[in-house]
Amino acid sequence: MTDLEIRPMVAADVEAAVAMYKSGGWGERREYLEWQLASSHMSLLVGLRNGAVVATGLAVINGPVGWIGSIFVDVSMRSRGYGRALTDAACALVDAAGCRTQALIASPFGKPLYDKMGFRVDEYYQILEAGPIANAPTPPPGRILRPMGPDDLERVRSLDRQATGEDRSHILDSLAESGWVVEAEGELRGFLVSILPGSGTVVAPEIDDAACLLDQLRHLGVGRTETVHAAVPRVHESGWRGLERLGWSRAFQTPRMLRGPAIDWEPSLIWGVLTFAFG
Repeated sequence: MTDLEIRPMVAADVEAAVAMYKSGGWGERREYLEWQLASSHMSLLVGLRNGAVVATGLAVINGPVGWIGSIFVDVSMRSRGYGRALTDAACALVDAAGCRTQALIASPFGKPLYDKMGFRVDEYYQILEAGPIANAPTPPPGRILRPMGPDDLERVRSLDRQATGEDRSHILDSLAESGWVVEAEGELRGFLVSILPGSGTVVAPEIDDAACLLDQLRHLGVGRTETVHAAVPRVHESGWRGLERLGWSRAFQTPRMLRGPAIDWEPSLIWGVLTFAFG
């Protein structure tokens, strides 16, 4: 792409990226971008044309797995190969970091490109939605819902590795101060961390605990979002159907795609994704 310069995003690019996302329907992402820029495990990229930001991309290093996300091209600059150029650049970064597997969640617009690049569908996420709720949830009998603390981190990391097959410690640690856990007699039963209103990572073995954490996400969304999303791997049918019975509505399905070795993960533990950029 001779007319596109790709380089790391810097703080001075945030304003232009925020404006581009808003004009393209992605909403407010300033806090999100600033959080990503502060992480040494995430590499934000911008594509520049004549010095102006016209595209973005993201590479996230989660141990053996590298996530590709935030591939966005200004609506006036599409169909020029810029999305492919940013995707290639992000893939090169996770390759250089030693990641064995590349992962992404594909939009309907992006999937044909990723198919051509050799990504394969590994699973689908069933996305469900519900509105915010004014009252904090009541945890299941014998459970406690409370803010996440420093003493929880080792157990949270362990449960997350079991669920995802990845090392997301850098993400969990950075969001721990605003995270939540469900516990029973000192045993961790699940956790929630979130960066964007309306979505968050929810990991729990049992639906009752997951539903409590998702309701906490709904409660935190009051005044910040109109819709809260859960994301349950399609293979875990009892999970997403169970949420339907609790009042959640099916919205759509979106593919999780991989390039490289399969990931040893446990889909039945996953009830929400942090963002579509990195699972």
